[in-house]
Amino acid sequence: MAGEAPLRRRLQDLPRSAWVIFSGMFLIKFGNFLNVFLVLFLVAQGFSAFQAGVALGVVGVGAFIGNAVGGTVADRFGRRTAIAVSMFGSSAATALVPLTDGLFATTALVGLVGVFAQLYRPAAGALLVDVVPEKQRVTAFAVLRLAINVGMAVGPLVGGLLSGASYTYVFLGDALFSFAFGVLALSTLPGGRPPVEAPAPDAAAKGKGKGKGGYREVLSDRPYLLFLGSMVAATFVYGQSTATLPLHVTDAGFDNKVYGLLLGLNALLCVVVELPLTKHTERRNPRRVIATGLALLGIGMALTGAMQAVWLLALTVVVWTVAETVYTPIANAYPAEFSPAHLRGRYQGAEGIAHTLGGALGPAVGGLLYSISPPLHWTVCAAVAGVGALLILGANPGNRGEVSTPKPAETPEPAPAA
Repeated sequence: MAGEAPLRRRLQDLPRSAWVIFSGMFLIKFGNFLNVFLVLFLVAQGFSAFQAGVALGVVGVGAFIGNAVGGTVADRFGRRTAIAVSMFGSSAATALVPLTDGLFATTALVGLVGVFAQLYRPAAGALLVDVVPEKQRVTAFAVLRLAINVGMAVGPLVGGLLSGASYTYVFLGDALFSFAFGVLALSTLPGGRPPVEAPAPDAAAKGKGKGKGGYREVLSDRPYLLFLGSMVAATFVYGQSTATLPLHVTDAGFDNKVYGLLLGLNALLCVVVELPLTKHTERRNPRRVIATGLALLGIGMALTGAMQAVWLLALTVVVWTVAETVYTPIANAYPAEFSPAHLRGRYQGAEGIAHTLGGALGPAVGGLLYSISPPLHWTVCAAVAGVGALLILGANPGNRGEVSTPKPAETPEPAPAA
């Protein structure tokens, strides 16, 4: 079994295409300068903080659309095509941001960046499912998160240095990293159409055959909707780490350095703990693992509101970070249990939409609740996480034949217009 093999062996057994995805994710997360510095750039251009916040919100709307469109592109035209379109489109649009005048034009352009920047996500997730054997998928998604976390931890430091010279360098740097992933994808990833597998006998009876397709099939998959609901809840609660945790740290009498150290602790624990932990979690019932992680996330966030000392706040960070490392790799791999091969992109896109929705609701609703009553806010966080844990327990894909265990070649048969 994959979970019984040494970690080094499991990593060596991952296919080349998986490592290309890991490398590309590191590149674009390292170079994700636009989201980090957009508000500062717009304020420096003379716009108000409110106007800059609206522009950043439009990026989020674009990301929501990009996930949905990206799932369709990945299924219809192939994973490599979707990633290349995403990266080259994002690169071109990002490079134009510092050359654009006026709030309306800039906001529209960064919204377009948001669309292109997320087009790749369903394709990347679907490609991992395509080429990684079932027993190695949790490990693969854990490595993917490691690449993301390391990129996001180091990248902003470089972006800060670039911003000291010119914001133009910031956006050009972002564009360059996206372009690099596009080139990497075109030159090394398998082309052609996604793999297609015959529907299970019971799937045809339920209208789950290849003929239906589209997001209609995803939205009619009730167990998967329960999973998506749990992911909305998870992202809502986890989003408080950047939405209301800094407010609580300030209210407790500490400065931003303490908050930065707490986030640094979170990132360090994710890098050190998550990948080795998957050796134990991947062999267990995925729904129970995710539910346990969400329950622990709720407990950790709820305890935050009661802590006033730095070491106690650090302890709560340890609790909800361990929760994150428990449920996230399993949850990232779980859509493969539901999705037929010809709809993997859309199933991955729906998961991305769920996280985007949770990421939008978390700061908005969380900030409102915190302004009304901090104790109420942290209690609601625990309740939302609890609801998410209950939802995932009901998200049973059942017996879907070979839906979760396709055996595609490392390089699928190319289509005429790949």
